[in-house]
Amino acid sequence: MLEKINIHSSISVYEQIENHVKFAVASGRLKETEQLPSLKELGDRLGINFNTVAKAYRDLEVMGLIYTRRGMGCFIQKGVKEKCKEDCFAR
Repeated sequence: MLEKINIHSSISVYEQIENHVKFAVASGRLKETEQLPSLKELGDRLGINFNTVAKAYRDLEVMGLIYTRRGMGCFIQKGVKEKCKEDCFAR
């Protein structure tokens, strides 16, 4: 999934993560019910605090794009590919 972010961008880090997840779903790189990296794993990979990843995941969950299973992680919600495509095209 996400390998790097631009900390010098005018777009906040958590928004970059959200946008990347949306694009990955819209393009088919992330499939329905596929598990996202853990907060710690993605934070370590990007060199950022896991709380930043947690904010992005919380926002994506509020948008209805992902869901959390306690003790198991975060997963892509079913039927959100079209919603992500529309959002990506709107940008």
